[in-house]
Amino acid sequence: MSERFDAVIVGGGIVGLSCAKSLTDQGARVAVIDRGRYQESASTGNAGMIVPSHIVPLSAPGVIAKGMKWLMNPESPLYIKPSADPAFMKWLWAFQRHCTQAHVDHGIPVLRDSILSSLRLLEDWCSLPGFEGAGLAKTGLLMLHHGEKARKENLELAEIADEAGLIVETLDEAGTRSLEPALKTDFTGSVLFKQDARVDPEGLLRAMDAHVRSLGVSIIDGNVRGLQKSGQKFVGVKTDDAVIQGDQLVIAAGSWTPKLTKGLGTKLLLQPAKGYSVTIPSAENGGVDTGMHMPCLVTDQKISITPMPGGIRFSGTLGLQGYDLSVDERRAGPIRRHAELYCGEEHVRPIPTWAGLRPASPDGLPFIGSLPGMDNVWVASGHGMLGVTLGPFTGRMIADMMGGTTPEMNPSAFRIDRFN
Repeated sequence: MSERFDAVIVGGGIVGLSCAKSLTDQGARVAVIDRGRYQESASTGNAGMIVPSHIVPLSAPGVIAKGMKWLMNPESPLYIKPSADPAFMKWLWAFQRHCTQAHVDHGIPVLRDSILSSLRLLEDWCSLPGFEGAGLAKTGLLMLHHGEKARKENLELAEIADEAGLIVETLDEAGTRSLEPALKTDFTGSVLFKQDARVDPEGLLRAMDAHVRSLGVSIIDGNVRGLQKSGQKFVGVKTDDAVIQGDQLVIAAGSWTPKLTKGLGTKLLLQPAKGYSVTIPSAENGGVDTGMHMPCLVTDQKISITPMPGGIRFSGTLGLQGYDLSVDERRAGPIRRHAELYCGEEHVRPIPTWAGLRPASPDGLPFIGSLPGMDNVWVASGHGMLGVTLGPFTGRMIADMMGGTTPEMNPSAFRIDRFN
C-alpha cells in the first residue's frame, strides 16, 4: 500500500475509534488497523455503563488484602493468579504501592473531571445522525446493597462522590423500588448516581466505525506483524499484506499494547484484567423482557445489570491471570445465577459466557501521551474497566497533544513513564 497517512492507529475499539474521530475532526488523514474487534474486543462485551460514579481508582487501600482473602474462593469477583512472571510482579508491586489514601485523593479529581468531560463528548457524538444504535441514555445508576458491609461501602462511596461534586442520593428499599420496580435482587437500599448512563457497547462501536468511515478514515482489517522505525521515529506498521506508512502512530491496542511498545523500547506497565458477561436478548429477539430500565450494580456480589436496547447484560469479575481468555464457569457462576433470577434458566442456559481482557494500569489511571524515546508515537491504553467511559476523552486528549494544542486537562497524571 503506497498511501501515506498523517496518523496510523493500531486498535479499532472504542478508544482507537475515538482517537480517529478527534484526529479527523482536526483535519488529519487517518488509518485504523484492527482485527476481530466485534468478536474479541473488550469494547463489545463490557457492562455498557458510563460511570461518573467510578471516581475511586482501582488501586485503593485494602484491595490487595481482599484479593488474597478471595484467592481460595472459586466464585470470588476478584482473582489474582499467583505468577513469577517479572512483568506481572513489577505491575503488582506498583499496584500495591499505589493502594494508599494519598493516591485515592490524587485520583478522584482526575477521574471525575475526565469522566464528566468524556460523557459530554459522548452526548455530542450520539446526537449526530447514525448514532441511534448506540443506545445512549442518561438513566442514572443504582448501587444496591443487602448486607451491612456492602451498605457501608456504598454509603462511604456516596459521601466521597458528594464531596467531589457529583449528584448522588441515598435510598431505602422503598425508594429504590419506586425507581426500579422490576428488581429481583435482594437489597435493603441503594445509592443513586444520577449522572451515570448506559450504552449498547457494540451498537456504539458500529456507529463509531460507520461515522469515522464517513469522515474518510481508512479501516484496515489485518494482523499487525511489527512496527517499523528509523532511528527514534516511527515510519510504518507491517501487516500480513502491506506496510501502512504514517507520520505519527497511536497505539490503542488495549491489553495487547505492551506487546507493541516493547518493540519500540518501552516496557509498559500494564496487565490484562479478565471480565465476564452474559447477554440475554429481549422477547422480540427470542429471549425475555425483564421490565428493567435502570443499570444496577449489586455491591455485595460485584455484579452489574445493564438493560440495553434488545436485551439485558449481566457482567462482573476481575481476574489478573495473564492473557488467558478461557471461561472459568465457577467464576462465571454468580453472574449466570443472577441472569437466571431475572430471565429464567431456560433463557440463560443456551447463552455462552463472554470473556474479555481490559487493560489495567497499576494506579487505575489510563496511559495517554507520548511514548518515551520516540518522536512520533503515542499511547492510549490502560483504561481498565473505564474504556468505553473514557474513550471520547482519550481521543480528544490524544488529538490535542498530537496537534500541538493545549489539552483541556493537565496530561501529567496520564504520563506513560510515571512508574519509572
